[in-house]
Amino acid sequence: MSSLLKGIKVMMQRYPVVRGMLSYSLLLPASNTTQQLLDPQRKKYDPWETFRFGIYGSFLLAPTLYCWVRLANIIVKANSLKGAIIKAYIEQFTWAPFAYVQFFICINLMERKPWEECLHQCRTKILDTWKVGFCIWPVVQTVNFWIIPMKNRVSFVAFFSYLWNTFLSFMHHRELLKEL
Repeated sequence: MSSLLKGIKVMMQRYPVVRGMLSYSLLLPASNTTQQLLDPQRKKYDPWETFRFGIYGSFLLAPTLYCWVRLANIIVKANSLKGAIIKAYIEQFTWAPFAYVQFFICINLMERKPWEECLHQCRTKILDTWKVGFCIWPVVQTVNFWIIPMKNRVSFVAFFSYLWNTFLSFMHHRELLKEL
């Protein structure tokens, strides 16, 4: 067991994206579970839905977020408070819309919904999601880009993503509940 943990530690140091993948493989299923358990209209817990959130978080969201964080450091080289604020707001107009589209399309595709329904879900939910995100993420990301070391940035964001992804899970189900 000890050698397995040492191997994981070495892999996370050598490949920082793995740290984010491990974080999101736990946090996205946890946030979806939280949403399911708090939803009074749910009849029962759906473990397959939680599994899909884990797959999405680990293999899609974490790697693309890792790439964004690295790209943000290339776009704005300053590590000052001003540079962090600039990165955080650039993110809201570049990465955030991409991330929300990626979320709504991928989660719906993993639920085997038709492409047109996936697009409809995305179109109807993206603006409301972006508005809420715009109130939260610039603050979180300013701290992230200003204070947190590069190797820990995806994991730092993952912590706040637990709450955010609980909200995204709610947004994912919001319209579905109205249509039923």
